[in-house]
Amino acid sequence: MPEIATAKLSIDPKLLPQGAVARVIDVGCGDGRHIVEAARRGCYSVGLDYDAFELRKARERIGAHHVDLVVGDASRLPFRSAAFDAVICTETLEHLPDDTGAIAEIARLLRPGGTLLGAVPSHFTELLYWRLSRGYWNTPGGHVRIYRPRALTAHLARAGLDVTRLRYVHFIDSLVWLRFCLTDFLRPSKPASDFEAAVLIAVAAERTTPAWRTRLRTAIGSSRFISVIDAVGALVWPKSFTFVARKRPS
Repeated sequence: MPEIATAKLSIDPKLLPQGAVARVIDVGCGDGRHIVEAARRGCYSVGLDYDAFELRKARERIGAHHVDLVVGDASRLPFRSAAFDAVICTETLEHLPDDTGAIAEIARLLRPGGTLLGAVPSHFTELLYWRLSRGYWNTPGGHVRIYRPRALTAHLARAGLDVTRLRYVHFIDSLVWLRFCLTDFLRPSKPASDFEAAVLIAVAAERTTPAWRTRLRTAIGSSRFISVIDAVGALVWPKSFTFVARKRPS
């Protein structure tokens, strides 16, 4: 059975390499909350995203830490092969029309034995949200597919990436999303723009971090009690599942 997580992050920073000789890239870095963890560990760190606005927010979050931020396409990554010891890719693959190309590029960037730390939405909750809310899946830039752990594991294996760990995360986030999707389901006559502009475009596409979500993640990270609730609840109602994969030796 997959494990459960207790942290507000989707990755475990302790699994990142450490020191100036280590090289880490976050593909689909968004506002930078994961790649800054690599920078804190002294790694050479790169954050890549297709959205320049997100990278501006990442620069504000990163502050004095050194991270190279790059606008780029996950299916055509502008780096040499085997250039990185670790790749982070969280809540990104489900947005990409060409996830096969992106996974192949991630595998290319990793050195043999390198680590991929990733996360995608949980298939059960995602299926429910898709059924409840037209806006959830019909938002530009939103999710275009749903992954089951076994299918994603096989997909990664075909690219030479062997999954060694799975865990479920973000129970509290899943409840917040259930509320939004139920609102959309129970009030179908409400103009789509009211719901989508206020919530879905901002959050479902995972391209911004509204104030309420920042406060929520801060509370989860700072309160042991809430962290435990989030972790235990994720066993039965997770928003996402995370995975760790290793690139096979040459």
